[in-house]
Amino acid sequence: MSLLNKILFCIALGCIFGCSPRKVAFSTGNFSTSSFYQALPLILNKPLRIDSVNIYETTFEEKPYEGYYVIDYSEVNAKNDKNILHYKPFKGYYQKLYLLKLVTYPKDSITIYFSLKYNIFDQCIGFGPSYLGSIDENRNLVFFNMELYPRNKKNNYSLKKSRFPLALYMSATDMRPRNTINIDKMIVEKSFEIGNNVVIDIPRIFHDSAALKFDYIETKKIN
Repeated sequence: MSLLNKILFCIALGCIFGCSPRKVAFSTGNFSTSSFYQALPLILNKPLRIDSVNIYETTFEEKPYEGYYVIDYSEVNAKNDKNILHYKPFKGYYQKLYLLKLVTYPKDSITIYFSLKYNIFDQCIGFGPSYLGSIDENRNLVFFNMELYPRNKKNNYSLKKSRFPLALYMSATDMRPRNTINIDKMIVEKSFEIGNNVVIDIPRIFHDSAALKFDYIETKKIN
């Protein structure tokens, strides 16, 4: 699957619920363990000590909505109530997306995108994709230049470098530290040739200006 199709499949279109329902032993508690990030100094080729992580989160849920005279189902931001049928009890699969902004010594702007998938019983059934990059708060920009994958060894997860190339920009209309990061556009850069770079307009795809709005959740010390 191409990088563009993977991003559209996993993020922009929200078609992430066709996964195998097998439960996996992964939780957000992994975000605060040093073993989860142990490969980063080698991947980045720089000495690095991670003190803590600022966690930003948004959630996509499978919801019923009123279409053209029929009830349809779609994956939308959990806070989006437009045309959602509240009188119809329903709980579907959902996905939590994270931006993990690391607090490091020496100071850096290392940021990780990570996603977790859940079934209707709130059990984690999958994760990924995962990207490594940095945040430029002055330009309201998140840039990812590397794909990662979580390796599991006896339920101890750690991030490893993928062999797939990556150049992904996330442009934000709002970026306030320890508050919100609202992504409105994603730019997939494959080469300098015409037609190889694609802009994904989040509000136009989801008809929601806050469809990819990450809220600050908490800061966790790395142990």
